[in-house]
Amino acid sequence: MKILLLTDRMEAGGAETHVALLARELTRAGEDVVLLSSGGAMADALEAEGIRQIRWELCTHNPLRLLFFRGRLKKMIKKEGYEILHAHARIPALLIRGLFPDRCAEIVTVHAHFRKGPLRCRLSNWGRSTVAISEDLRSYVCDAYRVPAERITVIPNGIDCAAFSPSPRKEMRSSLLPLRLLFASRLDADCSLGAELLCRLAPRLKKEFPNLCISIAGGGTEAERIRALAENVNRTLGEELITLPGWVRDMPTLLREQDVFVGVSRAAMEAAACGCAVVLCGNEGYLGILNEEAAPSAVYSNLCARGNPPPSEEALFRDLRLLLSEPTLRLACARAGRQLIETEFNAAQMCQSLLSLYRRARPFRACKTLAIGGYFGCGNLGDDAILTGFLELLHSIAPSIRVRALTGAPRRDRDRFGILCHNRRNPLSICRALGQSDAFLCGGGSLLQNITSRRTLWYYLGLLGMAERCRPTVLCAAGIGPLAGVRAKERVCAVLSRCRYVSLRDDLSLRLLQTMGLSAALLHRGADFALWMPTPPKSRTFALLHEHRLPSHGEFLCVILRDIRAGDLLCRAVSAAVRMLCRHHGLIPLFLAFDVRDERVSLLAAEQTGGTFVRLREAADAAAVLRGSRCVLSMRLHGLILATREGVPAVGISADPRDKKLESFAVSAGQSILPMQSFSVGTLVECAEGALKSRSALRPLLKDCVEEERKKAKKDLENILSMLYNRDK
Repeated sequence: MKILLLTDRMEAGGAETHVALLARELTRAGEDVVLLSSGGAMADALEAEGIRQIRWELCTHNPLRLLFFRGRLKKMIKKEGYEILHAHARIPALLIRGLFPDRCAEIVTVHAHFRKGPLRCRLSNWGRSTVAISEDLRSYVCDAYRVPAERITVIPNGIDCAAFSPSPRKEMRSSLLPLRLLFASRLDADCSLGAELLCRLAPRLKKEFPNLCISIAGGGTEAERIRALAENVNRTLGEELITLPGWVRDMPTLLREQDVFVGVSRAAMEAAACGCAVVLCGNEGYLGILNEEAAPSAVYSNLCARGNPPPSEEALFRDLRLLLSEPTLRLACARAGRQLIETEFNAAQMCQSLLSLYRRARPFRACKTLAIGGYFGCGNLGDDAILTGFLELLHSIAPSIRVRALTGAPRRDRDRFGILCHNRRNPLSICRALGQSDAFLCGGGSLLQNITSRRTLWYYLGLLGMAERCRPTVLCAAGIGPLAGVRAKERVCAVLSRCRYVSLRDDLSLRLLQTMGLSAALLHRGADFALWMPTPPKSRTFALLHEHRLPSHGEFLCVILRDIRAGDLLCRAVSAAVRMLCRHHGLIPLFLAFDVRDERVSLLAAEQTGGTFVRLREAADAAAVLRGSRCVLSMRLHGLILATREGVPAVGISADPRDKKLESFAVSAGQSILPMQSFSVGTLVECAEGALKSRSALRPLLKDCVEEERKKAKKDLENILSMLYNRDK
């Protein structure tokens, strides 16, 4: 791939170091990388390493200059054929907006909180895909700029763990050697508070630790003020306790000499990688000593301590005193920090994640167009999970196939999923989608049933009938039934018999169509596409718990209710069972709504049990919350499916005795099921107790089941594409 990285000044700082490291890692991976920036020391270093540079003075707010640069950029992209445009600052992101959308992928990385306002919100460009370096920045962009959550991928900063590595002699240091304490950062108004606090605390620290040496590295607008504070301390003590080396080019060597580091963000990551005990203290918050307990909160904010209480002299003195006086604790924290960097902030891992994003975002010249229909965009997380998983699997098999989706919210879903969307309720829009496509795929969810409403069945039969007249038509990974009435069954058979391919997501639906007389050669066993939804990072679980003020290490019982007739009575019974389970096992109840219509009963149950109603932005959030639970009680099929996907034991509660879809999946997956006719508070508690006890034994079985179902879904889609487009499997 030919990749153009765009940023502004490449002097010193976390974002600039990130861009430099990314350019090196992508080049090592064999990609053709060019850096467009305003120049600087880091740009010069990259050029010396053989990475091509283009230098334009992008640091301007002059509209005419910006238009001039945009014209130059357009000509350059057209001439050199870049496939990926990756911007790392606000002005470069604005310059690439809408340039060759069918030829280049626009990607924008968020490195910090941008200043916002009505004009800035309108002018900001977040690209076809947005990268946030932490979960709190992802939430910030969603809330402040209304960017759809599905478009934002969290890819943390990367640290070169080979270049930043501990000194092998650090653990064998003599107690007679000086204790070395370092603060490193830009010394500007927004990030120099830690240095100022160190200067104030220096006399107290020196009194308790006579062999202490303090260094403050960096430069910026506040450098002279910090230098004056340090010199005043040195004069008062009559010795040079605090040194200010300024900007340091060889940070690994400096960090290997240190025992304790004070600071945040990328500098703190580099210090942890070099084996320093780290105290996270910055202008945006104070998290304290970086250890295993603090790791989830640290990852959540990219080690910036955002969202934590502001720093104070006493808090910093307390933690520094503890680390400096306890060599064993210091070494334990250093090891924990190094392990955290290797697992969460590894440069090679960051590069691979970005390459994967580039491949998904890169536009392909469409050879065929596939229209898909279902219950998408209607406020149901299960159907959103199906669409997300389908797009993920389709892109891995045939990235050049363009998708047109019939959804209930076409504008919103176009932004969320990055595909062409048409209004599923507008006949003209449906005709346009079918007319501009080569084939129609209808699937996902229990589409052909008439117990919730007869209109549902006739809508999808009408949609299939309309498509059959002009395009090859497929029913894919669908659930069938319950079907009430002979006429409904006859009509379903008549319509499906004219489809080119019919695949079902469960054995029960397959047997139902066989008993209704459909040819066995037409019927195939697939699987639910929600199983192919990308796995959310572990930090997403912490982010959602943090957002709802829940303990990150809590024991949770997740409950997914459904608003049905007599729902309040059922809700009270489930609430009684939840109270008993939580009291006996020390669990915290969480209530999730998989459909907008379920919010009322979920809020009511949360109030009755003293639990928490967790609001979900997207289907991936549901998977993240379920992953952190000990057990799941679900009246929704996709609650059961996503719990199984995350390896969590679950109990399916069938709310309608005629609807067997939960029972069918639960039996095939090895999960527990409680039919409505057997429901009582006691039986629900008994089923949940059994699921909790079998958690360890059940996890590997659930994993095997998910892998088997994923293989079925992939094979099914490969067969469909081969049949529709004569592709090789």
